[in-house]
Amino acid sequence: MHNKFIIIAVFVLLLFASDTVSAQNPLEKDTDADGMPDNWEFEHGLNPTDPNDANLDYNYNNLTNLEEYRKRWDPYAKDNDNDGISNYAEFTGLFGFFTDTLDKDTDDDGLNDLEEICMYIDTDNKTQMDEIYPDKDDRSWVSDQLRKLSVKYPYDLDPTNPDVDGDGLNDKDEISKGTSPNTRDWDHDGLSDGDEVHEYKTDPKERDTDVDGLTDYEEIFGTYGYVTDPKKRDTDGDGISDGEEIFGFGFAPIPPSRYALTYEEFISGVYVNESITLKAKVDKIIHETDQNHYSIRLKPLNGTKEGNAIVKVKNSYHYDLNHGMIHVDDRFKFTLKEHDTIVVVGKAGKLEGSTREIEASKMFLVLTPAEASTRWLPSTSYVKIRPERMITPTPSPEVTPAPTPTPGTTPAAATPAPSKLLVPLLTADAKLKKDLEKGNIPKEIKNSLKTKGFPVSKKSSLTREDNNEWMIFDEENEKVFIIKEEGGKLRVYFSPEQTPVATDTENPAAPGFHALLCIASALPLYLYLTLKRSDNRKRKP
Repeated sequence: MHNKFIIIAVFVLLLFASDTVSAQNPLEKDTDADGMPDNWEFEHGLNPTDPNDANLDYNYNNLTNLEEYRKRWDPYAKDNDNDGISNYAEFTGLFGFFTDTLDKDTDDDGLNDLEEICMYIDTDNKTQMDEIYPDKDDRSWVSDQLRKLSVKYPYDLDPTNPDVDGDGLNDKDEISKGTSPNTRDWDHDGLSDGDEVHEYKTDPKERDTDVDGLTDYEEIFGTYGYVTDPKKRDTDGDGISDGEEIFGFGFAPIPPSRYALTYEEFISGVYVNESITLKAKVDKIIHETDQNHYSIRLKPLNGTKEGNAIVKVKNSYHYDLNHGMIHVDDRFKFTLKEHDTIVVVGKAGKLEGSTREIEASKMFLVLTPAEASTRWLPSTSYVKIRPERMITPTPSPEVTPAPTPTPGTTPAAATPAPSKLLVPLLTADAKLKKDLEKGNIPKEIKNSLKTKGFPVSKKSSLTREDNNEWMIFDEENEKVFIIKEEGGKLRVYFSPEQTPVATDTENPAAPGFHALLCIASALPLYLYLTLKRSDNRKRKP
């Protein structure tokens, strides 16, 4: 009887054991052989007897459960990269973008995906809001966070594009530098923000980085015939700002002012309470009986007077009895009379009706050599004696769209010659050197120059200057480019045109030393072209 009981007990134990093994073998780590241990599957709610769940993705992060196990991740985690957007929303493109569920910054621009899509989220849409910070129970906190993000990043961004406006600066850099990721040229000077930062090292927020009266674009591309340094107020170090040398005194802002205005611009009412430089003529001097201050009514340098521009001068004055009772300013120590040209630096007031005042902190008298030779002057500290230039500025206080990058025209036509100051345009692959050595202008360089606003015409020749330097002369467009092999790359530079200064209408003998230098620099290339044309005529049948 006892033996019979033992046999029955063993049979029941074996039967139970067989049923248990059919479900799960405690001696094996992976009963269903799906690559995931049974205890891990139990812990994460998977079926240790179903091998098919290894290839499923329960949380839309584009990883199978098996891959999640291998990474030791939770297969039900809602936001694997912790960017604040659920895996589901990123995987399905709920907000219009298919982003990486495992990378909080899909495009590697320095902004996480939520910062870039916050402006596209409808906070009144519960379906959308449920997918933002999905692990947060406090949904009011979620709404508050979105509001803060939309204030901090009020831009149209793309989490899959690191440079939305295509200006060469990634979106995070633009925001940190104070420009806009939605505007290619923030300061509207004609140069993209990326080129200013990476290539020219100028300030993308300032049209005129060095405050010399010329925009960065005008200095780099020599719009008025001279290439100058946009980071140096006085490129040649002669004590005269670049803008003053090109435009004439008073057409460039004089510190502490940042804006130089014409009479017409001043009377339009722009730059209220700003320090400005204003050049105009004296219409009438308004004397005060106490002689402790006086006013000047202005008129434009040329054209018909409109409105009333008044200079308020808080300086004492007197009349010089020995020189025809002429007005003498006791501070600036110059004589003043009607029709004189003056430059005023001071705080611009508000336009009241048709009248506007400027409070003078500095004032200069501008005379031609002929005028100065006959004028009695107690001092020349605030007197500028220089001939008028033919070039006149056209500053605009209004923000205008960035122009197409094309170099401006010069005052007078002349044969172009390479300049010692070269403007970097682009970098090309050194492999293109083979084409250059064969005497051909590489197609890639032509195309790149065209996109930069410098199309190369068919009437262009290539000459080798030395082992690592070539010159492209575009006869039709009168442009010269220099290609140099530097640092394992080909670098293409624009060599600005060197032309004589335009003849001064008031003083024909005024081209001066700079004009002679320009003519001298142009002479070798002129002779080269003359000989080339002569040779071509000889070859014609």
